[in-house]
Amino acid sequence: MNIGAAATASGLDINNMVNKIVESERAPKEARINQQRDQVDVSLSAYGRLKGSLDTMKNLMSDFRRNDALSARMASSDDTDVLTATASPEAIPGKYTVNVQQLAQSHKIVSSSFDEKEKLGAGKLAIGLAGTQFTVDIPEDESKVLDVVRLINRHPSNPGVMASIIKDDVGARLVLASDKSGEENSIKVKVDAPSFSTLQKFGFNSNHDVNSMTEMQQAKDARVLIDGLAVVTSSANVIEDAIKGVDLNLAQLTDGLETPHAVVDVSYDRNQVGGAIEQFVNAYNQFFDVSQELGKFDPQTQEKGPLVGDTIIRAVTNQLRAAFSNPVEDAPESVKTLSELGITTSMNGRLEVDYDMLDKQLDKNFADVGEFFGGPKGFARRVEDLIHSHTGITGSIRGRENSLNDQVTRLNSDQAKLDRRMDSVQKRTHDQFTAMDSAMGKMQGQLGSMMSMMPQM
Repeated sequence: MNIGAAATASGLDINNMVNKIVESERAPKEARINQQRDQVDVSLSAYGRLKGSLDTMKNLMSDFRRNDALSARMASSDDTDVLTATASPEAIPGKYTVNVQQLAQSHKIVSSSFDEKEKLGAGKLAIGLAGTQFTVDIPEDESKVLDVVRLINRHPSNPGVMASIIKDDVGARLVLASDKSGEENSIKVKVDAPSFSTLQKFGFNSNHDVNSMTEMQQAKDARVLIDGLAVVTSSANVIEDAIKGVDLNLAQLTDGLETPHAVVDVSYDRNQVGGAIEQFVNAYNQFFDVSQELGKFDPQTQEKGPLVGDTIIRAVTNQLRAAFSNPVEDAPESVKTLSELGITTSMNGRLEVDYDMLDKQLDKNFADVGEFFGGPKGFARRVEDLIHSHTGITGSIRGRENSLNDQVTRLNSDQAKLDRRMDSVQKRTHDQFTAMDSAMGKMQGQLGSMMSMMPQM
């Protein structure tokens, strides 16, 4: 920081000299602060990586417990043109025959023809759908068929009646359609208008023998016959939970087909469960690789990781290995340890999988594998709680991070104090040099006066 101009009396560059003096005093102290801050940043980054690798494993264990990840089922249909199926973890494995007797469809009615430019006259249309009714007021000056369509579609209480116009060689027709399928979603229209009004062409009630509008498409429920015994209906073309834990998505009738039914096969999804277990193994190996990198020390090169000698890495690794080797008390007899699933610790410390052994367990003891991991006191809960004790709010890693953040705060404070002190040193030094320059200027003036007097003497 330049406080004043260079001296004129002494010829010295005061600003440059002051800056060099201040910088020589600032440099070692600021270097120490920056070095400590860099070390803290490296440590915080290292703990962040360690915590992230552990939380990946913890979140996976939480998913094993809460989301039935290890109880997956799959459902397939032998004729996907007829139907497709999906299964939840509650589905019971087995084969089921499904005869699709009727598909759900929405209600649609159409009026007779009339001139689309004709004003239909004032009146009211009370339109009902699935037990809900709304009334459309039609004023005289907005009574063309296009106006009626807009008034119906924009009505704030419309529960799902869609109005449109179709034209033929005779004229225009009003079409009303339900946006929902099923028998309960049929449309009714009651007209309140003079008997001579064209609006009378829009009346409809399926319970009446005579109607002004014609039914283009009947409202129908879907209907299936399961295993030749159970008849199940639905307002939509999705049959939910008629087979425990299975949804059937209907697409085509089976009547008239060479095979009068589709076969739905519900089974354990061994591939998905095996893949989930492999994810856990990969998550641990990722943690192990990260911990090795952060805590490494090479005696030959003296190269070391940012957390070399850290007790947390050693503690977490030892605790996880103990959790992997100790049996789960309440687990099924067929699966009490990871090794019984073919998961073991290799010589280099990483987990490895014997896939033949894992596949055999999934084939013979599928439900037991899920219970081993996901039980109330199962393996997943054990590992999740263990990791949380280190990565949670009161965990050991969070404690180290808090301590390091406190160091950052102190270092920032030290830097601010150093800046204030150097400002003071710079001002004081500049004042001293300025005073010296002023004194030298006076001396030079006095010497000049004396020299000017010498010839006269």
